[in-house]
Amino acid sequence: MADPRIFGRSEDSDRRQEPGRRLYDPYKDLQIPYRAIYDIPTSPEFLFQEESTAQRRSWGENLTFYTGIGYLGGAAIGASLGLYKGVKAAEAEIQQNYA
Repeated sequence: MADPRIFGRSEDSDRRQEPGRRLYDPYKDLQIPYRAIYDIPTSPEFLFQEESTAQRRSWGENLTFYTGIGYLGGAAIGASLGLYKGVKAAEAEIQQNYA
């Protein structure tokens, strides 16, 4: 265990530490603002206050979104239809071979 007299308290006052223990900080000796990189806001960001009241997609975003939905829906329906026809054809082939 680390001796708290040798390793002083961390600069983070918001973290609670047990007596006789310390938190390991691998970035302590680096002189980079690493905390600013991961300090991401939880609320959406808007340039103007008016944008926060109208939360909707633009026509280009809607076009892209619904095009993707149509493509994926068509692919799923086509795959299921192809699987159905393939199974039916395989069954017919098996029936012909035994007849």
